[in-house]
Amino acid sequence: MNKNHETILIYLYRYRFLKREQLQKLFKHKNHRTILLWLNQLTKTDYIRRYYNPKTINTPALYSLGLKGRAYLKENKRRLKISLTHLNRIWREPELSLQFRYNCLLIADIFLSLEKLIETTGAKLRFFTKSDLYGIDELIKPLPDCYFHIKEPKGVKTYYFLDIFNYFTHQIKFKKRIEQYYDYYDEETWQNSTDNCPFPKIIFVCSDKHSYNYLNWYLRENLLEDDNLDFYLTTKKILNTEGLTKHALKKVVAKVD
Repeated sequence: MNKNHETILIYLYRYRFLKREQLQKLFKHKNHRTILLWLNQLTKTDYIRRYYNPKTINTPALYSLGLKGRAYLKENKRRLKISLTHLNRIWREPELSLQFRYNCLLIADIFLSLEKLIETTGAKLRFFTKSDLYGIDELIKPLPDCYFHIKEPKGVKTYYFLDIFNYFTHQIKFKKRIEQYYDYYDEETWQNSTDNCPFPKIIFVCSDKHSYNYLNWYLRENLLEDDNLDFYLTTKKILNTEGLTKHALKKVVAKVD
């Protein structure tokens, strides 16, 4: 187990599922063969799992933690700052749905697109996956799929919560999640635990156009003109095409009578 092998295990702990191309970008490595060598070494020794169907040539292989990789992280949890509570949940990866796996890949792509964006602006990014957030009592529950903040060169810092909704999510789940954010704001947990940092902007990522249109309508109908929460909408298709940029997000504004 060398440092590069260990880093791959940490990435798979944080993102759950990744493609070789994503790992290469996370490493900022130019040679894909080197990444493949590391992945093959870890796969053969059961530290990671590989998911690949040779009948679908155009679909790249996915990787997740294997049993030995999980055991290694458990043995080194203090040094690597691993949440044992969350790690104990990572053992059913082969049974998880394709939708869950693709959501994990999307979170990695979102981080990579943000990282690329700040290279041009000079801003600073702090990015936390759901795995990173386990054990933080002051955060909204259920946890968002990711949380990040961006500090602009002039010092202005903006915070974001991001939730991904699966295909054809029931309307009740949308309403419940929105209520949870309002309850979290009203309880002032964020305000009291962050020395009154600005409340995070909330990004909802929809998997289908029907959900996007419903959320846009529902939020417009229920937002107040002086509402304290800012909601933004986008779709998986837009993010896969453009990345997470300002142009990819639509801010929902209150309906004017």
